[in-house]
Amino acid sequence: MRTAARIGISAAFALAGGGGAAAAISASAALPGGCGAASQGIVAADYEATTRAIYQDELDSPEVTNDQGHVTSALDLSSAVASLDVAATVTATTRIVFTPIWHIVRLRVVAASGRVLADVGGPYVLAPVAGQIADHGRIVGRFILSVQDDLGYEKLVTRFTGLPIELYRNGRPLMGRNFPRQDVPSALPPEGSQINVGGVPSSTSSYAVNAFPAGKIRVLLAIPRPDAKLRLASCPEVNAQAFGAISVHLARLINLRTEPSTFVALVHEFDPRQLTFVRAGSTQLASSNDLPGPPSIRSGATVNYDGQTWLTYTFAARRGVQVSVLFPGTLAPGGSSGPTGTS
Repeated sequence: MRTAARIGISAAFALAGGGGAAAAISASAALPGGCGAASQGIVAADYEATTRAIYQDELDSPEVTNDQGHVTSALDLSSAVASLDVAATVTATTRIVFTPIWHIVRLRVVAASGRVLADVGGPYVLAPVAGQIADHGRIVGRFILSVQDDLGYEKLVTRFTGLPIELYRNGRPLMGRNFPRQDVPSALPPEGSQINVGGVPSSTSSYAVNAFPAGKIRVLLAIPRPDAKLRLASCPEVNAQAFGAISVHLARLINLRTEPSTFVALVHEFDPRQLTFVRAGSTQLASSNDLPGPPSIRSGATVNYDGQTWLTYTFAARRGVQVSVLFPGTLAPGGSSGPTGTS
């Protein structure tokens, strides 16, 4: 399992507690100018952005770059590829894949001619990353590696967001393990389909990710439907409530007394539009960009800070810690909060 937020999903994951399906999103207060039918799209966009960030980290985090370096610097591998020695290539590839601290889940090595010399690792893998193999400065082959398998990605998304997800290849479920078995759609449903997952009214959203070594896999998300009260809230409030719910779930997985900066970095990676403040009484444990923040933050209210109006989402975490997440008070065209000058 690799890292997200450039600081380590694996480190945060090791601190994780329980999981569980996301419940229906509810508003803490109904604001004028109701978002109505657009609320579902905003909730879906928040969850999809978070799950996409987790996937993107499997492609380009520093740890992925390090793993590419382990392959390109392996002299036993480059020598074997240069001499087209299949047995030696398989041995070197196996050594790399099964070095535990690197955690490469699959590695395919191909000669310059296009001949596959070795392919070691699990059968269901996504997020392939490519590179070249050189021997004494001469390109002798190429490789494709992945640091995450399909089931691992499913578990990671559910652990960090609470969402049940399923992966589909050619329109059919690939794993069939993440949804309650009786709720797994037998074919990839149309976008925005209404389904129930574990008794939670949900709407479907999906996007494509890269399969190993080629092709596409569709990620199906079951997005909890906003309740009637939230649909009466403003669109910025819908955004604050939706991502606030994700923040609550993240806070259950991390010891905020000992790892507050890890939590702040994860929240920022998943939604860079907001500001996060972690406090224990009057002591601030961590914050976005080390900002001091407003002296008092009340959930569901608005606050003027740093020349901007923010919507607030505040909740009590474990061990006497309070988390406050501030969201821009307006939404940019297209339904998402615009970037701010302070986050």
